[in-house]
Amino acid sequence: MRAKLPVIVSVPHGGEIIAPEMSNQTLLSRSDIFSDGDPLTRQIYDFRYDVAHYFETTIARATIDLNRSPDDLPPVNQDGVIKSHTVTGKGIYRKNRIPNNDTLRLLLKKYYKPYHDGLERRSRESHLLCGLDCHTMLDRAPTISPLPEKRRPFICLSNRGDRQGNKVKGRRLTCPPQMIRLLSRFLQEQFPEEAHSIVLNSPFLGGYIVRQHSKNLPWIQIEVNRRSYLSPEWYDPDNLEVCHHRIAHLRRNLFAAIRDFAEFYYQHTDIGNQVA
Repeated sequence: MRAKLPVIVSVPHGGEIIAPEMSNQTLLSRSDIFSDGDPLTRQIYDFRYDVAHYFETTIARATIDLNRSPDDLPPVNQDGVIKSHTVTGKGIYRKNRIPNNDTLRLLLKKYYKPYHDGLERRSRESHLLCGLDCHTMLDRAPTISPLPEKRRPFICLSNRGDRQGNKVKGRRLTCPPQMIRLLSRFLQEQFPEEAHSIVLNSPFLGGYIVRQHSKNLPWIQIEVNRRSYLSPEWYDPDNLEVCHHRIAHLRRNLFAAIRDFAEFYYQHTDIGNQVA
């Protein structure tokens, strides 16, 4: 049996279930939940039997966002850990009644804290190479973005650095520059037709998960453009059969890139030799 890759995979936005505590308070349809989260990422990044540790949630991002700081709250941020609006600007709660403090504490305790406690514990394991926080992105930036409707790349890898993965003053890198560049290289080999559109730290620098848990282990955020598996006419949770072959292709090539990256890194870098 093949050894598991020494990698943590986190899929925080693949859930499609409104938390039971909130089910009678939201205005969201199934389609709203589908488009607000990272649709089908629990299928795309399902490497649970191939990596050291795999984390996912069934709870929708619109209920509680695991990739936000626990104190990032509305109304200061409508797209924080608890949201007032979806990424497309739709109000989430009836009569705009955002969860009160008691409900917020319950949501954090029940769904948020166990996820992060698990990532924290696993990120301290000295034999691991890195963590990968896995997402998908809209093909064009949403209306709440600083650059609405701007076309996005095929894949964005993030470590809080510049477009070469190097450190920027005032921001701590979540992994070494050579590590993120190496992963980019193997992704380009697996997706040669999109190699020019695999970029670093644009439009995303890396969210709370990679910032928080890279204190103990290198972490990289991965964002794959949804145009790679969803076309506008398929953007419907009730009509997805046509994209299953795209998802299988995407998953297969993503895993091949991650596998080759991990194996090369162990064989050719000092860091890999130290933790092997």
